[in-house]
Amino acid sequence: MEFKNFTEETWKELFRVNRVQLVGEITLEKNLWSILIAKKVVEKRMIASIKNGKDEYQQKEKLLDYIDQNRPATDKVKFAQALIEDEQEHIVKTYLSKHPKEAQATKHEKHKETREFNPNPQDQDLTDNCLLNVSKGIANITNLNSLAAKLNIHKTSVDRYLTNHGGIAGDITMVVYDLLTEWNQAKGHLPGAKNKLGKSLCDIGQNGLAKTALGYTGPYTE
Repeated sequence: MEFKNFTEETWKELFRVNRVQLVGEITLEKNLWSILIAKKVVEKRMIASIKNGKDEYQQKEKLLDYIDQNRPATDKVKFAQALIEDEQEHIVKTYLSKHPKEAQATKHEKHKETREFNPNPQDQDLTDNCLLNVSKGIANITNLNSLAAKLNIHKTSVDRYLTNHGGIAGDITMVVYDLLTEWNQAKGHLPGAKNKLGKSLCDIGQNGLAKTALGYTGPYTE
């Protein structure tokens, strides 16, 4: 596969926009580590540090952070090539081969096509305003953790945003907003995300919030 001449800024944007998908879909179970060593993208000592006391999900987050923040654009190309050699070419094609603006245009086109077959307003895309209204209604860490679990958001992502916003005593609203924004991007802004969020809110006893913030009217959890 030939890679476009992405700038360092473009690579950083690709890593940022597609972070949830990359962490969720990359596998470390094959030969990725040894390929990265052979390509001199990471050293054995760094891999040991990444692995130390962490589960696979956390290792992938640390690996992406390291490559994103510490390696030049040429090594990001080598990382993509390593994925291909490790039989993970589908990940590269989907998330690392298109400029972010080009990828977003494709998503919007798919969104348009899908909405033509899904006219139910309850199941339309999530706006920033919807996400902010939900975030304002999640007033404590208990509700935050419960909602994250329902949406299959990993605890390491919750912890990362808590740290960014001052911990448990910090701004919970912004933690929830950032998490939901990232989750919505992972869904590709496609119909179904709004319905899923509404149902998840009801599952944790936030029926009123689901209705006022999203216009969600059911099914409710009894």
